[in-house]
Amino acid sequence: MKIVCLSASNISPARRHSASTHTCELIRDWLAEINASFDVEIVPLIDYPMKPCRMCGDCLSTLQCSQDEAFNQVHAKLQSADAVFLVCPHYAPIPSKVMILLEKLEEMAYLKYCQDNTSLTPLHGKPIGIIAHGGQTEQSLPYFKTALLDPLANAFASLQMRVIGAGEQWPNGVTFGIQSLSLPPGSIFVTIQHDWQAIRQRILPLVENVIAAI
Repeated sequence: MKIVCLSASNISPARRHSASTHTCELIRDWLAEINASFDVEIVPLIDYPMKPCRMCGDCLSTLQCSQDEAFNQVHAKLQSADAVFLVCPHYAPIPSKVMILLEKLEEMAYLKYCQDNTSLTPLHGKPIGIIAHGGQTEQSLPYFKTALLDPLANAFASLQMRVIGAGEQWPNGVTFGIQSLSLPPGSIFVTIQHDWQAIRQRILPLVENVIAAI
């Protein structure tokens, strides 16, 4: 069973040590514990120099971007997966790589729909679990939900993906915040502390539901 976990962090100093990628690693490690046959690929979007969509229309017949091989690689990974996880930090509010991914997928879907309103997208019916997080404490979870989680869920649902929730309170996925932050002397970047045990417990119901949906 192939699982693709997109890490949407785009902070160069953090790269593979970001909270998004660490959350993907928690998912991978937990799935390995329950079933060694799961093939989990972590895809750090920071490693893919995707370009904004120019709405040229070349993708109508090929479902590939003629200008962006990095996007094509990510799109191919999504198509090959049995299920997808997206771990996305709050930026302004949605990271640019995620916006590029969505705008190209949406353009493909729209062009196909205009030709045939019964057409299905390449991601039709594929389960997706969304985990949104940010650099504020748990008090900001309602904001992360409305500003980041819910818009992402609506966008992926419009691509005909099956958005999986974590219970009645969290129908579109889950969110988490931080414990604390501090600014080291001489640095422009803060040091962030997370409660990873609590985060693991929060995301496990979502992971279980996504696996059950496959």
